[in-house]
Amino acid sequence: MNVWVVAALVVILASIIFSAWKQSSFSIIASIACVFVMILTIVAEQSGVSDITFEFAFTPHDVIEPSRAYTLLTSMFMHQGFTHLFVNVLMLVLVGLFFEQRVGTRPCIVLYLLAGVVGTLAFAAVRWNEPGLAVVGASGAITGILGGFARLYPNEKLVMFFIPIPLSIWTIVLIFVLIQFLLLFGQFGIAAESHLGGLVAGVLLAPYIVRLPLRQKTLGHRVRTLSVDQLRRLATTPQMKSMLDRIEHEEVPDVRSAWIEHFLSRAKCPQCGSRLRVEKDSIVCEKGHIV
Repeated sequence: MNVWVVAALVVILASIIFSAWKQSSFSIIASIACVFVMILTIVAEQSGVSDITFEFAFTPHDVIEPSRAYTLLTSMFMHQGFTHLFVNVLMLVLVGLFFEQRVGTRPCIVLYLLAGVVGTLAFAAVRWNEPGLAVVGASGAITGILGGFARLYPNEKLVMFFIPIPLSIWTIVLIFVLIQFLLLFGQFGIAAESHLGGLVAGVLLAPYIVRLPLRQKTLGHRVRTLSVDQLRRLATTPQMKSMLDRIEHEEVPDVRSAWIEHFLSRAKCPQCGSRLRVEKDSIVCEKGHIV
């Protein structure tokens, strides 16, 4: 592992940790990290490092070479040229930001990384007998976000840069899959295996990842701004109505906040039945419905 790899890993890990810690804008921060790794690659090449692409890229037999394990991560943030980088960053911003706003930053990070790894391993499985081939790019991770978006929000519509009209997310996924199968059986030099592996991982894993306790466990001062009227619609059982009555008559702010947190942990979205969270002064469910 040379100094260029160490520098790239520091930037990549720092971007992930910072975004998870602050719970903000992973889609943007990851895009910046991808750009930085591209700049790092160019500087290394101009400094006379001829094998820098190999150092960052993932090859199928890296899965059995412990000293190359880092390529599972570095390959996810490296791109082969500015066009490759531009397309992936654009897709990450177009799809990733919408998804992140709905599920939260930390679930988005987990799905992004897991889908990226699964996509890379899918490439290794299909191309095992071609150990000289290498894969780079965030495409597998991004298609995982696309798959997760389709699974959790099947009725959403997005405008993609190559089709300037609103399309349902599943229509976009279908078009994407058809394109990948054309690439898979052609000689285009594109790792369609990674794209499809990431997509499948996103579809399968997203419902479980959004249920993980990845957000802050306490709602803090935000629940204090909620009114009883905002909660009344959610009191659908005698137990919930009893808790609401306790909230309405509680005069100690911290105790009232604790009861509201307990109430919201038991309540479900009246539209889709999913769990609830507080964003600013509103109650929002995991699927984006405002209560």
